[in-house]
Amino acid sequence: MVCLSLSPKTGNLPEEEALGKIAVEDGREEEKTVFYTALYHTMIDPRVFSDVDGRYPGANGRILQSSTYTRRTIFSGWDVFRSQFPLQTLINPRVVRDMLADAYAKGIRDFDVAKGYLYAQHSVDLFGNGAQGYTGGENSISKTLEYAYSDWCFARLAGLLGKKDDSAVYGKKAFNYRNVFDTSKHWFRPRKEDGSWEPWPAAGRLQQDYGTVESNPYQQGWFIPQDVPGMVRLMGGSEKVRDDLDSIFANTPENMMWNDYYNQANEPVHHIPFLFNRIGYPWLTQKWTRAICARVYHKGVEGLVGNEDVGQMSAWYVLAASGLHPVCPGDARYEITSPVFSRVVIRLDPAYSKGKSFTILARGNSPQNVYIQSAMLNGKPYPHCWLDYKDISAGGILELWMGPAPATGWGIL
Repeated sequence: MVCLSLSPKTGNLPEEEALGKIAVEDGREEEKTVFYTALYHTMIDPRVFSDVDGRYPGANGRILQSSTYTRRTIFSGWDVFRSQFPLQTLINPRVVRDMLADAYAKGIRDFDVAKGYLYAQHSVDLFGNGAQGYTGGENSISKTLEYAYSDWCFARLAGLLGKKDDSAVYGKKAFNYRNVFDTSKHWFRPRKEDGSWEPWPAAGRLQQDYGTVESNPYQQGWFIPQDVPGMVRLMGGSEKVRDDLDSIFANTPENMMWNDYYNQANEPVHHIPFLFNRIGYPWLTQKWTRAICARVYHKGVEGLVGNEDVGQMSAWYVLAASGLHPVCPGDARYEITSPVFSRVVIRLDPAYSKGKSFTILARGNSPQNVYIQSAMLNGKPYPHCWLDYKDISAGGILELWMGPAPATGWGIL
């Protein structure tokens, strides 16, 4: 038997117990096989690098030892903050406690907060947009946008810790994404170090690697999770944004393999389907997450459209198929979408949660009935298309009534 554990204090569990963290019912056999395979993938890494007595090799070449900190390795840092760690926050918080802002925002705080804060500040200062408020040169768009998000995460942590000055300074830096938006092109455009724009290519925002990493500006430009309202205003309003998002999916090939539009094969777009929730069209989140789950994840050689990236690709499926996924890690909000399964039970860790489990029931669910008509949370009508982490960790039942046509009145509050 393959085990996922080394030591009880690490929070890793034997295989059967680990895969029992989420139980799903109904759905096709292939969907259940895909789900549990994906869940298994999400628990392989980050793997424990400490010995059973807490010793591990430090960056200084010395052997260090801790009874409270578990040294881990094998991260895909550009990827796993999007889905992998928000999933582990729900099912394996003992792993997430070493990962700072998102963990702290969700009440997972049994770590050396002062030292973590110091290291986090050093990181955002070392890798940031600098005095000019953007990063110029190669990968200008990707770096500027993602550094702005990192600054927001640090500002969020500072705010939660009552460090008002730091929160204000880094919170302002979170808006630096605006500095690479070219109003003459109505989209993001890379800048040179001297502040001038890079030449606009014939393919426009579809040009691969035009100021972006493993993407194009059309894909990377949606990465402003920390300020979706500001992004929407910059782009021309919610209707224009809805149409543009719709266009991404309309132009995406059926198998969603590597392409210039919705490229599920790589992580910069993974939050995009859930943006519809944020701009007032939650039924489109439901439509497209169900479509992605059905068209992309299968048994077989092409069961994943891209590199697993240390659990991120599979974690996206586990969350989306369960009916929950964040847009902005560091915020406690999880977007509600259409579950693949009629019953999903998330077993919570009693050391970090008040409740024993959180259950999502999708009544009348089927491949045709993908739209949420109404919802109840713990027996009371629930009008929102999102849940706060505290509502999940408290335990309870979210009931969703499903239908074949969009219910445009639900979820827009």
